[in-house]
Amino acid sequence: MTTRTVRMNDEDEARLARIQRKTGWSASDALKEGVRLLCEKLSNAPTSTAWDVYAELDLGEGGNALGAASRSREAAREAIARKHKR
Repeated sequence: MTTRTVRMNDEDEARLARIQRKTGWSASDALKEGVRLLCEKLSNAPTSTAWDVYAELDLGEGGNALGAASRSREAAREAIARKHKR
């Protein structure tokens, strides 16, 4: 078993003391449980990034954009003109 030194600020020290009071555990047991829970949480976390999800989407051909974003004002004017047949 390894011995570790942990530096804690006052706020974290108070949290640890609260945990110890509520559970009756030693500081060592409370910290071990925290490490175990974090490890479990990380193993259940999604591994794909937002880009991975986007790359997998099948958006099909085209889309419903009426023009390129770089010329959105002109495309909006053209769409309005078509709608009102000017």
